[in-house]
Amino acid sequence: MFKNKNILITGGNSGIGFFAIINLLKMKNNLYVVIKSELRKNDFLRRVEKHFDKDHLSKYLNIIKNCDLSDLENIKKIKDYFISKKIFLDVVVLNAGLQYTGSFYPKVSKQCIELTFAVNHLAHFYLVNILKDFVKDKEESRIIITSSDVHDPKSSGGKIGKKAGLNNLVDFRRKVTGQFLNFNADESYKNSKLCNILFAKELVKKLKISSSKISVITWAPGLVIPNDDSGFFRYSKRFNLYGYLIFSKVAKNILGISESIENAGKILSEIVLDSNLNNIGFIHLSNKLISFKKHKLVESNVSDEANSTELASKLWILSEEICRSFGFVTFNI
Repeated sequence: MFKNKNILITGGNSGIGFFAIINLLKMKNNLYVVIKSELRKNDFLRRVEKHFDKDHLSKYLNIIKNCDLSDLENIKKIKDYFISKKIFLDVVVLNAGLQYTGSFYPKVSKQCIELTFAVNHLAHFYLVNILKDFVKDKEESRIIITSSDVHDPKSSGGKIGKKAGLNNLVDFRRKVTGQFLNFNADESYKNSKLCNILFAKELVKKLKISSSKISVITWAPGLVIPNDDSGFFRYSKRFNLYGYLIFSKVAKNILGISESIENAGKILSEIVLDSNLNNIGFIHLSNKLISFKKHKLVESNVSDEANSTELASKLWILSEEICRSFGFVTFNI
């Protein structure tokens, strides 16, 4: 384990990311937390101040505020922040994610990109591209992406409902920008998690060309159900509250298949700090259910589609094209 590292994290003001931050602050790492709005910043500080005194937070916690990742214009704010502070990063944690399964209609970003794709994939794709020169090229450096095993149609969660599938990107741009062909919120989420892994694999390939030591890690936290209204399910539960409540009770108490949000955050912090993950290229880790209410983080295979080098390359090119079409053109990987 290491400490005193500079760590950028998205999706840290609630859910898994929040508890990862608590663990990382305890070990005296320098945290840079991207937060969407003033309201969320105040709520985040209120909760984090229950764990630390203000002197500790003033030394180790830094907030990049008013940065809505769904709006590509805001991504540049993050780069400008690190330029102004002259800070270089050891770890980038791309943890922000949303889903709104149950909705019949797409939500869209400021650039009119379907919101799941905009936040879960495109924002992080663009962020890594413009921040790459701010990540130290050292053996312990890493980029971590929170994905999900539902990207795999053969997984227990992936085979329920509409399955992930990019169809070799045929009409995919029209599915995520403008026309939203045959929109399905569940499929959109699963596809965004598939995009996470394809992006990671292509990123590793590009980093290897320059002999970079930066590792790229995707991980699947398992089924994590929070005890409050924060975190991952805050959007989707609005569309089917009673169904969500029944599902969460069964998953937690009867089937014992869900992971606690506190433990998932602890696992993420361990992935950030584990020296066994130094300079490994790419790895996918999955928090697998091994018995009633018990999980174990293991190296895991990804789906056949996620293993396609051709598809990974095509997705990278398409992601660049979408960004460029809105005037966001800084690509240096």
